[in-house]
Amino acid sequence: MEKKFTEQESMEVITEMISRARNNFSRNMSTMIFWGYLVATTAIANFILLNTLSNRVEAYYVWWLMIPGGVVSYFIRRRADRTALVKTHIDRIVNATWLGNGISVFVFWGLIQAFCGLTHNWSAAFLITPVIMTMLGLSEYVTACACRVKWMKWTAVMLWAGAVLCLVPWEWRNIDDRYVGTFYQGTQQLILAVCMIAGFVVPGHVGNRQQKENHV
Repeated sequence: MEKKFTEQESMEVITEMISRARNNFSRNMSTMIFWGYLVATTAIANFILLNTLSNRVEAYYVWWLMIPGGVVSYFIRRRADRTALVKTHIDRIVNATWLGNGISVFVFWGLIQAFCGLTHNWSAAFLITPVIMTMLGLSEYVTACACRVKWMKWTAVMLWAGAVLCLVPWEWRNIDDRYVGTFYQGTQQLILAVCMIAGFVVPGHVGNRQQKENHV
């Protein structure tokens, strides 16, 4: 016969689940730090290549590093999961959110590449960075709400703000009595690098330090 929980007992169970999910999240900061460094470094490399290569399209080949990066991230997370506390339903929701984010990023990137290739118009490529940053912000916000990590809500807002900045023209020109904005993807890469360092790397190191101090 199933035990019926009182309202107070149900709240205690939910609170315990959130506490365990928050602790598990804190133990898994290594994955967050890894992606922060990888994406930021790749974005900076992309910016440098855009300003040095004669064929600017080749500058974006550096993003193929995300594939081996995903493999490395899998093993980092697998190692962290071994030290995690008892997994809860909230943990599964958070993990599913980030897995869905990764799949969505890959599908979106593929769709943009296919569209640009078929139409021979690469203007849509300017949407890749801001849309991906928007997806990351959504995943961070869901994680923050599920685990009740307040600071992560601000990193989500920062990613959303960065996405908006990515589509702010850096120059305006008057063409046929119309002002036309000029965009430069190199600026997007710098914005992405800053947001990944501030939103992933720094909080990740702070979380790791707090976790170690709590276990001293």
